[in-house]
This record gives sequence, C-alpha cells and structure tokens, in this order.
Amino acid sequence: MALIQGIPGEFDPQPWGEAILRSRELLLLRIARRPPDHEVRLPGLATSPRHVVEDHTGKALTWRRDGADLVVRLPETGEPPVVRVALAGKLRIVPQDTVTANADGVWDLTPTGPTAHLVARRAADVAVRFVGMAEPDSRHQVRLAGRRYGVTGHELTRTTIGPFPMPDSRVVPLAVPAGVRRVLVAPVGTVLASIHPGRAEVTVVVTNFGRTTVRGEVELPLPAGWSAAEQTWTFDGLEPGRSIGWVTPVAGAGAAELRARLEAGRRSASSPYVMHL
Repeated sequence: MALIQGIPGEFDPQPWGEAILRSRELLLLRIARRPPDHEVRLPGLATSPRHVVEDHTGKALTWRRDGADLVVRLPETGEPPVVRVALAGKLRIVPQDTVTANADGVWDLTPTGPTAHLVARRAADVAVRFVGMAEPDSRHQVRLAGRRYGVTGHELTRTTIGPFPMPDSRVVPLAVPAGVRRVLVAPVGTVLASIHPGRAEVTVVVTNFGRTTVRGEVELPLPAGWSAAEQTWTFDGLEPGRSIGWVTPVAGAGAAELRARLEAGRRSASSPYVMHL
C-alpha cells in the first residue's frame, strides 16, 4: 500500500515527552525522558521531514521513517536536546486509532470515541452499517469521504448507508453517532458475515452491502473444546442494505477467534471476532 496521506491535527503526549508545532512546517520534540535505546519514536507523522537537527546547535541527527512513524537517534551522552524537525509541507498526522481495511476491503470497528479514522487499501465505493441504539425519530447526518446522507435513527441502525467514495491510502474520518457500539464498513457489493458476542451466546449476522437480493448459507466453525446449539443457517431474499441474524448459545473456556464461513456468491466476506468465555 502507498504511503498514507494523513489529516491536519496535533500529537498526543508521548512516553518520552511532547511534540509541539512551532510553525506551519516546523515541529519541536521536547525530550523529558530519554528512551533506554536513545531512539525517540513519533508515531503517525504523515508529512515527510526535510531535516532533523538539535534545536540550539543545529547539529544534524540521524533519523529514519518506519511506516508512518519518525524515529530519531539521540546523542548517547549529555542532556537530551530539543529536536527540531523541518517538514516538507503542512503537518499532517495519522491518528493512533486509524484502522486499515482488511484484505476484503472491510472495516469492523468498536468505536472508542466520537470519531473513527479509516484507511482504504484501494479506492472503492463503500457503505456503512451502524450497530447500536438510536431513537427511531431522531435525525442524523452521516459523513464520509466528502459525501453526506441524512437518515433517521431507525434507518441509522437498521440498514446500510451509502455509497461513499473512499480514496485509497488516505485517512478519512467518520463521525460515530452516540449509542453506536459497532461499525461495519464494506465495499458496495459485499455480503458480510460478522460475529456479535453476548454473555453466553453469539449472534451471527449477515449484512447485504450489495444492490441486489442475495441468498446463501452461513456456518460457525468452533475451536476444539467449544460447542454451540446451532452452527449452520440458510437465508433467502436478503434485500440490499438489510441484515439477518441468528442467536445461538455457546460454551467454551478462555478466548477464541470466531469467524463465520459464508457462501453467498463471489463477494462473500467474513469478519472475525475474539470472544471470551
């Protein structure tokens, strides 16, 4: 995948200190705690550095890129310097909660805040399925990749929303409405099986992200030592944007990654989930 294009933003406090934007294209790294290996890692710097030097002396420092991270080698003796990073353009970052689509182009997110950040491996039209609670008559604006749809609370949690034109290799924010506990995003045309755990049960859900009605079969393989009341289901007439689910009690011990096996045409996909019993 190409180098990720970030978004405007600022850095959170780091284990070694803080990164401060001094001007449009100048970043200062204030080192409060020297790392044992003398290397300072700044995660999620999408803008390429032009050069990295000690702030007071102008002495060049050794640095490298590691994915979207900047790694700077500090002098091994003396007080840690303030590090001056000259940027080749306006500061853009890759937020730490950024999630890259899986090999099927699918995101399966458990939101930790009001905004999620997505990166696509390849450009595609996608749709979004929110899982959670919303007042049926409430109104919501769903924005992603420069496109917006107005929906009711009933539509928000009952059907897919889209399409949205996701670009490749670019961080794209998605506002997560209050009450949403899970977000599924998939290319238009995908039929997706997902796992939704309960206290001692699991719900297997199939969502039609396509434009035509689909039918198929879904199976829930289980690891050794686990059992379920049911493990195979069939469905027919699943309309575009809609979901169907089956609840089955499960028994087991410890943690296991569960992944449904879906047969619903060539665009079938499955999202795994680690369940703890």
